[in-house]
Amino acid sequence: MDFKKEVEDNLLLLIENTRLFKQMADALGDCDAKGEIKSFLEESARLRLNMCEKVIQMEQEHKDACKAIEQAKGESATPEELVQKVDELKKDAAKKSSNVKNTTKYKAFKKEMESYLADATDPAGEGDCSMSEVVQTGGDVFSLHDPWSMMLMKEPVRNKMCGHIYDSGSVNAMIKNNLGIRCPVSGCANEHYIQPSHLVKDLEALEKLRRHLSAQDLVIDSDSDESD
Repeated sequence: MDFKKEVEDNLLLLIENTRLFKQMADALGDCDAKGEIKSFLEESARLRLNMCEKVIQMEQEHKDACKAIEQAKGESATPEELVQKVDELKKDAAKKSSNVKNTTKYKAFKKEMESYLADATDPAGEGDCSMSEVVQTGGDVFSLHDPWSMMLMKEPVRNKMCGHIYDSGSVNAMIKNNLGIRCPVSGCANEHYIQPSHLVKDLEALEKLRRHLSAQDLVIDSDSDESD
């Protein structure tokens, strides 16, 4: 199996599905007085973007694993040494790997998706990234959706060990009876288990969340006015 080709085919399929949903939304636009179809289109696109991130992460890990195996072959005398060396090389590669969301492939995919969602995203013109994503200091991107529940956050908290953001309810439920939980964000190099002391309220993310919710209300109100 050509792993790279499989990745490209899967990403293309996600794009094609988004195009189909956009065509359906356009065809039913006059029936969308409450903006429900637009909301569905944006939510489905967000899920596909999340899938894209995971697919690219898998491709990156597969590439790192192949390189590690090839390098370890010439540096190992026994099968045990080979396994240990491969594991070490993979960990080193993971620490050096860039955030998936900063890769050219991810950005190109996101841009392609947004070309089908121009009427459904950033309705208030706030300048934030589409599909409920906002830019952090340093150019990294985070989602306003919780990485566990995939639902829009209610109370964002930041993990001080890596900087990633979760919904307070979700992360506390996850670690309540299990302190062996690591950050679920794809590509995160933080190997520390999440502790309650690692979590702090993120006021900036909360403000972004409020602006996003306000923008959604503006879309619904605008469509309702037009239907009157």
